[in-house]
Amino acid sequence: MKNLLMAIVVASLAILGFYAYQSSQKVAGFRTELAAKEAALTTIEGEKAALAEQVATLQGQVDKLAGEEEAKATAAAAETAALAEKVAALEAEKASLAEMAATMETERTDLSQKVMALESEKAALADQIAALDAEKVALTEKAASLQAKVDELTAAAAATTNP
Repeated sequence: MKNLLMAIVVASLAILGFYAYQSSQKVAGFRTELAAKEAALTTIEGEKAALAEQVATLQGQVDKLAGEEEAKATAAAAETAALAEKVAALEAEKASLAEMAATMETERTDLSQKVMALESEKAALADQIAALDAEKVALTEKAASLQAKVDELTAAAAATTNP
């Protein structure tokens, strides 16, 4: 019985030893796996940090570009407003010029009518001058004829008083 008990104890120890050996092998495998996972985790954390840095850099670039685009949009809006003011001023000037042109056209029409009236008056005065010239010529001829008669009568009267 002692041997049997010893055999059981030795067998139990052998089983426990084998179990301890298997457990230590599993623990070693787990430790290796854990170390590999820790190394992978460290690598992933490094990559994560690098990616976070790249994301921060890209975010900075995006913010910078957004600021530039906003500045460009503001400048474009200001330029558009300035151009709108110029267009409004030009439209006002155009309206003023159109009004001035209409006024000048009215004045031109009035002046054309006055010129036509003056031309008619000039023609009437020219006809009147021609008529007066013709009358003057007729009166000059009549005066010459009367002067000739007066001279003839004076000569005849002088001849009759001198016999």
